[in-house]
Amino acid sequence: MGATLLALEATSTISGVVLVRAGALLGSVRLRHGLNLSGNLLRATEWLLERHALALAQVDALAVNVGPGAFTALKIGAMIAKTWAHALGKPLVAVNAFEACAAGMPTQVPTLVALPARRDALYLQWLLPALNAPPTPLCEPAFVVQGELEAWLRAHMPQDSHLQAVGVAHAREWVQSHFNIRSWQLLESPPPEGVASVGWLRYQQREFVHPFSLTPLYIQPPAIHLKQG
Repeated sequence: MGATLLALEATSTISGVVLVRAGALLGSVRLRHGLNLSGNLLRATEWLLERHALALAQVDALAVNVGPGAFTALKIGAMIAKTWAHALGKPLVAVNAFEACAAGMPTQVPTLVALPARRDALYLQWLLPALNAPPTPLCEPAFVVQGELEAWLRAHMPQDSHLQAVGVAHAREWVQSHFNIRSWQLLESPPPEGVASVGWLRYQQREFVHPFSLTPLYIQPPAIHLKQG
C-alpha cells in the first residue's frame, strides 16, 4: 500500500491538511480558519483521516510548513505537528514556505517566491525547482521593504533569460515595475500540497527533525515590544 504522510499548512489566512500515500495525493482540505486556527485545523485533520478510514496513529510521518508567515499561526502549526510526532513516535519533516510555493512550478527555471511580510515589505527567495528533489535555494531568504526591492533584485537576480515567480498579487505589481518576469503564478497562501510534496521527498531521504528541535523560520523578529520600567 505504501507509506502515508500527513502535511500541515498553517502560516497564513488559508490553512490546509494533505494526505499523501506512496508519493501520490490521497486527499486534501483547505480552509479559511478565521480566529480559530487550531480548532479548525484539528477538525479538518479528523475529517480527512476519517474520509480515508485512517487513524492519526496509522500515519507514517508528519510534515509541517515552518514559515515564514504569521507569527501566531506559525507557532500553532509547529506545536500541533511537534506534539503529534512526539506523542506517536512518528518522523517529522520541516518544509519552509518558499519550498512549498516553488514545488509546484516548472522545473529547472529560476523562481522568485514572494510572500507577504508587512504592508510595506515582502519575504523573498530565489529557488530552482527540481524533479524528484526539493527546490534548491539560489540565495538566502530575505525580508525586503518596498523601497529596497529594486536593489535586492539587482543583487540577487539569477543570470538567466527565463525567469518565473510565484507570490501574492501586490508582489507582482512591485517586482514588475522594476524587472520583467516572464511567468507569474499568483497565490494567496503557501499551498498545502506543496508542503506535502516536499515533505514526501524529505521523508524518502530520511531528512527528519526531532520534535524538540523544530523551530519556525522567523526572518523578521515578531513585532512584540516589552513594556519598559
